[in-house]
Amino acid sequence: MRAPVIEVRDLDLNEAVRNVSFTVARGEVYALLGRHGSGKTALLEILAGLRRPTGGTVRLRGADPYTDRDGARASAVWRDGGLFPGLTVAEVVDTWRRWTLDPLTRDEALRLVGLTRHADVPFERLAAGRRRMLDLALALVGRSDVLVLDEPTAGLDAAAAREVWSVLARLAADGAAVVVATRDPGEACRADRVGVLDEGRLVTGRDTARLRAA
Repeated sequence: MRAPVIEVRDLDLNEAVRNVSFTVARGEVYALLGRHGSGKTALLEILAGLRRPTGGTVRLRGADPYTDRDGARASAVWRDGGLFPGLTVAEVVDTWRRWTLDPLTRDEALRLVGLTRHADVPFERLAAGRRRMLDLALALVGRSDVLVLDEPTAGLDAAAAREVWSVLARLAADGAAVVVATRDPGEACRADRVGVLDEGRLVTGRDTARLRAA
C-alpha cells in the first residue's frame, strides 16, 4: 500500500467540518462529493493552508499547511478561477513565475496543461475551458505535487470537463496527490476514491467501482 501524502485526522472547523478523516496517496485522485454547503470548500481551504482547523490535524508530507506552507507545498485551483485582463497567456504565467521560488519554466507549465499553442492568446479571448487550464498551469508553476481543486469543471461543457480530468489523471500518473471537490456523482466516479460529505461530516468513503454500483 502506498504511503499517504495527505493525512487528515479527526478534523474540525466549527460547524463547517466535523470529525473528518481520510488519506490520499502519491499518484491518487480523491474526490470529495457533496451538495452546496456540505463543507467541501472549507475543507479544501484547510488543506491549502488558508484556514486553521479548530480541531484535529492535517499533514501534507508531514507538514502542517497552515504553519509550514513551504514544507506542505500545496497548490489550489478555486471555483471562480483567476481574471487577467490585458495579458496574454504567456504574460500571465511569466508574472506568476516572478512571484514563485524555483518555478517551472513557462514552456513546461503550458505543456503540462496543453496550452503551448495558446501562449500568445489574450486572456479575454480564451474559452472557459482554456481559462481553467491556465488556472491549472499557475497551480503547477511552483512544482507542487499536492493539488486541491474546488469544482474545477463548474461551468464547462462536457468536452472541456473531460480535458480537465485528463490533465488531472496525467498529473496523478506522474506522482501528484490530487483532491477534487464536486457536486456531480458522475464526475466523482472519475477519481480513484470518493468521500461523501454531508453537513460537514464524511459519511462514507469508497472506491469508484462501488460508487458506480450504488
